[in-house]
Amino acid sequence: MNFLNIEDEMKYFKKMYVLRKEIEDYLFNEGYMNIEPSIFEEYDEFTEVNSRIDRKSTVKLLDNNSDILILSPDITTGIINKFMPRWEYGMNLRIFYYGKTYKHNGTGIRENREMGVEIIGEKNQSTDQYVLSTARQIMNMYSSDYLIEIGNSKFLKGIMQACSFKKEDYDNILDLLYQKNKQELKEYLSKLPYKEPMSTLLNIFDLEGTFDEVMAELEGLYLNDLMEQGIEELRTINDYIKNTTDKITYDLSMVSELSYYDGIIFRGYISGSNKEIIKGGRYDSFTEQYGFKTPAIGFTVELDELIKVLYKEEQQ
Repeated sequence: MNFLNIEDEMKYFKKMYVLRKEIEDYLFNEGYMNIEPSIFEEYDEFTEVNSRIDRKSTVKLLDNNSDILILSPDITTGIINKFMPRWEYGMNLRIFYYGKTYKHNGTGIRENREMGVEIIGEKNQSTDQYVLSTARQIMNMYSSDYLIEIGNSKFLKGIMQACSFKKEDYDNILDLLYQKNKQELKEYLSKLPYKEPMSTLLNIFDLEGTFDEVMAELEGLYLNDLMEQGIEELRTINDYIKNTTDKITYDLSMVSELSYYDGIIFRGYISGSNKEIIKGGRYDSFTEQYGFKTPAIGFTVELDELIKVLYKEEQQ
């Protein structure tokens, strides 16, 4: 944010400090331990495991050996890279961190502050529900007017695998879904050889609402085992969470800019902003790319966006 005078700027940073400390204290009291993530990643390694990232948006550096590094655009990748090569069976981590991510935004380098939560090595019937409950509690600390959207990447992967798309088509379709571009998706799919699973893909933007509404829209559409698995995981979430809040909606077209999620994915919004305040999901398979497959789920709190909303409310 830009400020006309130093006094306002100091008030802003004081509020950021208090906000960060409140969330850190809550997470520490919940049993999470703090770590300090690195801000550097190896360019080739990062882009190999995050193939859909816009490479032009990465902030590149050269080290003394002329190797290309980047200022991290995603902290979770660096955490998994740090821990997985030394991972041992049976370990369980509940961690939180404060960090910054960096991207070129067309006019310069954008620095983004965030708090992150990760549970690595733990998966039982209630882990996903617990993480969602933690995210919901943080949202509720700052607004009673919030909404959490939940999807499941297995559902979409089930469609895409059944269609046997080429990698270029696969990535282009995911980008159109990420952009929520219904018309261009329809036009793009019309140029590809038609297969039965595309009936569901063509209607995927309608698969949004309460869990019952989504299930009603799914009637008669193509489903396979992986898609059914994604639906059942959402059903388990819904059975738990509907007893704690009605501020939940489901969206089976949900796609992240990063391609490592392989289970539930979610985003949290509060009134006063159209951008995500919280975003995250499960990424078990991603850990295997760094040497050891283990259950993993987490989310980030977008502090810059959250404080903008709180700061604006305070000024009104």
